[in-house]
Amino acid sequence: MSDNKTTAVIALGYFDSVHRGHKKVIQTAKNLADLQGAKTVVFTFKGNLRAKISNKEQKQVFTIRERSEFMYEVGVDEIFFAPTTNTFLSMGKLAFLNFLNKKYNIKGYVCGEDYHFGKFGKGDVNYLKEYAKAKNQTVKIVETENILGERISTTAVKKMLENGDLSNIKEYLGRDYSVSGEVFKDRKVGRKIGFPTVNIKIEKDKQCIKDGVYAGYCIIEGKTYRAVINFGARPTYSLLGKLLEAHIIDYSGDLYGKYMTVYFDKYLREIKKFESEDALKEQLKVDIKLSRG
Repeated sequence: MSDNKTTAVIALGYFDSVHRGHKKVIQTAKNLADLQGAKTVVFTFKGNLRAKISNKEQKQVFTIRERSEFMYEVGVDEIFFAPTTNTFLSMGKLAFLNFLNKKYNIKGYVCGEDYHFGKFGKGDVNYLKEYAKAKNQTVKIVETENILGERISTTAVKKMLENGDLSNIKEYLGRDYSVSGEVFKDRKVGRKIGFPTVNIKIEKDKQCIKDGVYAGYCIIEGKTYRAVINFGARPTYSLLGKLLEAHIIDYSGDLYGKYMTVYFDKYLREIKKFESEDALKEQLKVDIKLSRG
């Protein structure tokens, strides 16, 4: 009985970077759901779908938790994360749509014009329209978003990350680039020289921004603090592993073990090895001044 199922409008997509095009799909679904008196549900995949399909390493711009937060900010009610198992991915196009309809009382679907679904991506928007018409369901197809004639895509965002191109990343995402994660205890090198930092673990399959020193900010308990962010190695101390280390200006609290987000808004300089701690401290003073603006 459909009475036991959530009445929903489904936003279909991978939404791997939740860029402006993705948000347009989700917002369109929300608008339709509001008109239909339904919930806005996003359908996407939990695992690294591109790596699974291509059978080779594929970096992800954002973690599952980050993607979820971005989508909930748009106003979705529920996110259904499908597994990237062989069983699920081998589901045919009809079986896939039937699966969704068994789970939800669907009023409509919203997706991008290039959306494909089912085994080998055999399902497309035309098939979706035919299926929905037979069930008296609405389908809205969202045109691809472009900037200066270039299609907004996760692939483009990845290239910008490699170049540290924060201004264009912001234009494509519709928000400042950010990294979220758990703050962990490290060697407290920054604290020893008078510049305490928070250190955030980076997942190994994450597509990272170009190594460098950046200006940015954090929001802690509703208050915004400027920050200087070192993303990459720490060669002055012969620490070569990739790490996000941020000095939060004018903040002295303890954030160990907490989940937090660091936002990047300006590239300052390359990472370099300093001859002494005093030289490093003088440079950090300059970095802080630049971050304050």
